[in-house]
Amino acid sequence: MNLQEINDLIRKYVDGTASKADIEALNRWYREKAHQDAEFPEDEDAVGEAMLARLNQETKAAKTKPIYRWVAAASAVLILGVAGVFVTRMLTTDHANFLHQNTQSNILPGGNKAILTLANGSKISLTDAGNGQIANQNGIKVTKAANGQLVYTITDRKDLSGAASSTDLDASNTIETPKGGQYQVVLPDGSRVWLNAYSSLKFPVSFANRNERRVELSGEAYFEVSHNKEMPFRVITNRQTVEVLGTHFNVNAYADDATTKTTLLQGMVRVTAANRSAILNPGQQAKLGNTLDVSEVNTEEAVAWKNGYFNFDDEKLENIMRSVSRWYNVDVVFADQSLRNETFGAVTTRFASINTLLKMIEQTGDARFSIQGSTITISKKK
Repeated sequence: MNLQEINDLIRKYVDGTASKADIEALNRWYREKAHQDAEFPEDEDAVGEAMLARLNQETKAAKTKPIYRWVAAASAVLILGVAGVFVTRMLTTDHANFLHQNTQSNILPGGNKAILTLANGSKISLTDAGNGQIANQNGIKVTKAANGQLVYTITDRKDLSGAASSTDLDASNTIETPKGGQYQVVLPDGSRVWLNAYSSLKFPVSFANRNERRVELSGEAYFEVSHNKEMPFRVITNRQTVEVLGTHFNVNAYADDATTKTTLLQGMVRVTAANRSAILNPGQQAKLGNTLDVSEVNTEEAVAWKNGYFNFDDEKLENIMRSVSRWYNVDVVFADQSLRNETFGAVTTRFASINTLLKMIEQTGDARFSIQGSTITISKKK
């Protein structure tokens, strides 16, 4: 099974919608990758403890100090992701400093949630809307699919090929995800966009009679753009423009992040900011801070959110918690400001309990977490 198939099975298993065949397939995969005969556990926390114990034993046997353990295969990520988390920096000490019992909470991970604002100003909650057609605009049918996608399809090519009024050319829709939300949209040209939590995408109702395909992004999105050399595709953020002809790339442009990151997986893009410009090849990332810099990166880390998991590679705790805040819809308070710059490495499914992620981070460093309602307070261990 590929990464997406495994992730889908895991998600079904966790939310209780897996069929008997799904569970059998998951068990076969689990036994093969875990090298053991046990059935897939009912309790995901039990999986985590077992996996962590095994990793701890390996570390002790090797007589090593705290080290980085990098995950080489997607299946290895998910076998531990189901348990909650695979922390790449494992300590040889016991797990006595796990998240304290009094911080257990009912904070749930995010899901498919979004608001669609039509060109006429009306708003549709995609979270509550039933599957099927939800609007028809300028020869474009808007449909909510069963798999959590918003799909725009051409229904009247005569309307699309006819002369367009200035009103038609200005007609745009906006899809917005809240904190704790994500959504997929298939644009009128067939391009696919995955929106991360707390993001918005503004796009024309139709790309007909235009010389470019122009969309505006706030937050983070992954794009798979349909090839059309006659009509460039441009993603506009508050700081830069990304121009493509047909490619796969990720743009992270949250307003509260110090840098804007554009990561290319396939094709070629040009990133332009003010009077600076850079062309990216696959495997490269443009990072826009005070300057525009290009470097080779691990693209899996950049698009992990789109594939259903977090991937933090020696990342500052402040940045990690910003992602956690958006996905779990929580507030984060640093009682000790020095912890903001402490770094961690971790891979975990985005659909695990927040406690699972926090207690793994807690055991690998000096941070101590407590949860009160929807607020997470981070202090230093004594």
